Amino acid sequence: MKNIVSILFLLIFAFSTSIIAEELTAKEIIDKSLEHKSLSYENSEAKIKMILIDKEKNQEDRAVLIKSKKIDNQQRTLSIFSGDVEINGVKFLSIENKNDGDEQYLFYPAQNKINRVVSSSNKKERFLGTDFTYSDLEQKHQKDANFKKLDDANIGKNSCYVIESTPNKTDDSQYLKAILFIRKNDFIPLKVKFFNKDGDFFKEYLVKKVKTQNGKKIISLSTMSDLKRKHTTILELEYLNENIQLKDSDFYKESLK
Repeated sequence: MKNIVSILFLLIFAFSTSIIAEELTAKEIIDKSLEHKSLSYENSEAKIKMILIDKEKNQEDRAVLIKSKKIDNQQRTLSIFSGDVEINGVKFLSIENKNDGDEQYLFYPAQNKINRVVSSSNKKERFLGTDFTYSDLEQKHQKDANFKKLDDANIGKNSCYVIESTPNKTDDSQYLKAILFIRKNDFIPLKVKFFNKDGDFFKEYLVKKVKTQNGKKIISLSTMSDLKRKHTTILELEYLNENIQLKDSDFYKESLK
């Protein structure tokens, strides 16, 4: 389930093709959705405007520069934050681990310290005050979930497959299940509803805008909302540069300081 909501690293790069799918299984639909929203370039850089809105409608604006590069067959993603004093200069490095949870490191300039996010309980915590958890941002492939195809539904004028994703008992996911609404014509997940361990619908991811760049569809505006906390994180893609030259040395924890 972890790969469903890797917005910062995956969902903003939702690429589509002209595949016509009929009678696909739930797992095949999920695989195609993951395939077309994966970062398919070894060297890419994106800038995201991030807006946090709390229940009192207070707003905090941030900017996030995201660099991604494949090194030794591992996808490495570096996020550099700018904004108020607490967030300015914070860096987040994620290193793909296909056999286990990703390696994740945070650098806080005020402390001049690099912290590793290790335990499963830590990974369920909110990521830098957003409505995503560290676990949400992992790039681990969904091999620890069961998928069930529900009745199709429409979101506006968009016809969608509806897939229920439930983690296996061995999965330490914070979610009981997630329900995905995946647009049929390009496999972009337009909406994801998240249910906690008590079975309550408490978080929702929504795609607001999709744009085309170099013949590929990219999610340019999306939101994640915590319905219980009445808190929302807005992600707006400002630019995406593909196939640019990035230094390998920037993608190691030692380079975060």
